[in-house]
Amino acid sequence: PRDGSGCESDMNALRTIGGELKDHLYLIFRLSLYETKSQYSMQYLGWFWEIMTPLLQIGVYWVVFGFGIRGGHPVDGIPFVFWLVSGLIAWFFIGSTIPSGSRSIYGRVALVSKMHFPLSTIPAYVILAQFYRHLAMIALTIVLGSAFGYFPGWHTLELFYIVPAGVIFLYAVSLLLSALATMIRDVQNMVTSAIRMLMYLTPIMWIPPEHSLFKMLLMLNPLVYLIEGYRSALIGTGYLMDHIWYGAYFWSVTLGILLVGAAVHIRFRRYFIDYV
Repeated sequence: PRDGSGCESDMNALRTIGGELKDHLYLIFRLSLYETKSQYSMQYLGWFWEIMTPLLQIGVYWVVFGFGIRGGHPVDGIPFVFWLVSGLIAWFFIGSTIPSGSRSIYGRVALVSKMHFPLSTIPAYVILAQFYRHLAMIALTIVLGSAFGYFPGWHTLELFYIVPAGVIFLYAVSLLLSALATMIRDVQNMVTSAIRMLMYLTPIMWIPPEHSLFKMLLMLNPLVYLIEGYRSALIGTGYLMDHIWYGAYFWSVTLGILLVGAAVHIRFRRYFIDYV
């Protein structure tokens, strides 16, 4: 078991990380824009692919799961395509951010050695670069919902909670995984495999049976809270208000990951260049 000094050390590490992010907000913003532009610098259509790629994936999932498996039936009266998209946009953000966040540091050590800024800012600007597309997808989902008669209302304000919650969770995970992946390259392969499995183990395109042991075990996955939280904000399912206890669990897990990630990052970051 850890003693009080260990917990205090973790809190100090977390405060250090928080201070670095606060002091370098402008740099994080500028680097995120550079990251976004450089990703499509040699492509004529550029930002077009940021939107078209997820839309094509949504079309495939809609055909396979909406028509092939469900036969076009709605989910609790909600058109399946809207129910699907409201969860998928959260997953697209999660599924692209965690792998890119985990390889963010060892893939950019050369940049850090030239510019001399805190390594803790790297996962932050990588996440922010993914966040721009995410905002566009949220806007398109709201438009889609309006086409089905689901107009923005008070429930839409939940986006101001669930979106930052997702960003904080993703930064916590990325901070930890980026440190581990720099020291142990096998971690990146594990992350890639885990993301592929989680996409189908998380109820994004299917509905878990009610009042089952399987559903209770499924809720150990904090991503379920984010997916259902997005649906609550975009559709108005009331999930967030009905599952406040689950929110407490989500934040406990997020804080735990953040504390461990900050401690590992602070302790080993001086050696990252040696592992590269």
